[in-house]
Amino acid sequence: MAKPPGYSTAVFSSISLHGLLLVVLIAGWTPETKHKTVQPKYIQATLLQLEPSKQPAPKQAPKQNQAPAKQPDKQKVDKARAQRLAEQKRLAEEKRQQRLVREKKDREKKAREAAEKKERERQEKLKKQRLAEEAARKKELEMAFADALADEEQYLAADEDEKRAASYGAYIEDRIARNWSRPPSARRDMEVELMIQMVPTGQVVSVTVVKTSGNGAFDRAAEQAVYKVERFDRIQELSREHPRVFESHFRRFRLVFRPDDLRL
Repeated sequence: MAKPPGYSTAVFSSISLHGLLLVVLIAGWTPETKHKTVQPKYIQATLLQLEPSKQPAPKQAPKQNQAPAKQPDKQKVDKARAQRLAEQKRLAEEKRQQRLVREKKDREKKAREAAEKKERERQEKLKKQRLAEEAARKKELEMAFADALADEEQYLAADEDEKRAASYGAYIEDRIARNWSRPPSARRDMEVELMIQMVPTGQVVSVTVVKTSGNGAFDRAAEQAVYKVERFDRIQELSREHPRVFESHFRRFRLVFRPDDLRL
């Protein structure tokens, strides 16, 4: 505790005054006969009571017969522990269930995505297959159309070739008929089949009897009629403008020779 200001001075003055009075009393001091009135001087002093310093309380010795501390209720402790364990178990089970739900959703999502992917692949495969089949059918139709067109063109060309060949055949028959001389032994029902070979210039290179009439004079008269023509001028024109007709009808061809007509 802090001491107030002037505390030491006041204590010292008080002690000095009390000591002086004590000395006078012991010495038997007698005042002089002549009494003088002495006005006492008062010294104002304040006595402060000193507070004793606080000493630490002595430690008390432990009591020998102190009662043991009260132990917690085991049943309550066990119950609290069981409640904590139950809460932990509940939270763990809740987390486990949440995890199972998440895993199930993930599995379902993956299965759905896999199924969707498989379906897309199937649809894409079907689309490609359908396009391939359509392309094959289209190509088949185009080929069939091309074949039909080619057949038609070939038919028309063949028909045109036949008409052209018939025209040139009539020309050949006319030229041979003009150069034929009937032998005396010839009869109306006689005929001979000849094989005639020409080159593109229309020149006759060979005449061969492939089927006789039974009359040698008739057969030789037919051969001589062909050789007398020597060159079929229009055949040269045909071979130049329509070589296919020449090659298929007149390079080597059969001629049926009869007294009343000539037929190819």
